[in-house]
Parts: sequence; structure tokens; C-alpha cells
Amino acid sequence: LPRLGEFNSQNIANTVWAFACAGCIASDRIAALLDRIIAVLSTFEAIGLSQLYQFWLSVSVEHPQLQRLEPHHQERLRQAYVQTMPRPSRLQRNVSTALSRLGWTHEFEYVTEEGFSLD
Repeated sequence: LPRLGEFNSQNIANTVWAFACAGCIASDRIAALLDRIIAVLSTFEAIGLSQLYQFWLSVSVEHPQLQRLEPHHQERLRQAYVQTMPRPSRLQRNVSTALSRLGWTHEFEYVTEEGFSLD
């Protein structure tokens, strides 16, 4: 990422989110990404912070030794992620309705401590 210093907050968020989704987080690139994120963290909008949270979770699992975000930054990312969670799909609502009709007690939406919503 030779042009990383030119990336604005949305460029960074899109890049790290794509890395996290694809599972392509190489440890040699993480340090540079985290340094740039920390340098421009105050410029991110909610959706970018949400994308950063997904990246941060991937880093914390895959490369915990490179975790550089302060706890208050981690919480800020988590809050943005939780607030921008997608709405349940029609399919999810239909499946839930069908399970209820069958008498199957279930939780419509389970949210983990990390903020992940599980159908």
C-alpha cells in the first residue's frame, strides 16, 4: 500500500473492510493500516467507523499482537457498528413467522457482546 498516506477516511474504511471480509489481512500491512487509521480516526463518519470495527475484530483475532487501538476507540467503533446494523430481511421475518407458527420458540435476532447480529 505505497499510497496509503493519500487515503482519506472512506478510502481506508473501504480497503480495510474488504480485507476483513475477504480474510486477507497480512500482518506486514496491518501496522501501516492501523497507524493511518489512528492518525485520521476523527475524520470517519459512522459507516466508516462501522467498517473499521469489522476490520478491528479481524485483527484482534488474527493478529492480537498488532492490536493498537485504545479501549475508548474500540468502544467508539463498536457503537458505530451497532448503530448501523442492517435491518432484518423479509426472508428472515418470514422464517421467524413460520417457526413461530410451528411452535418453535426462538430468538428473532441475537446480538453478541461484540455487536454481531445473528439470525
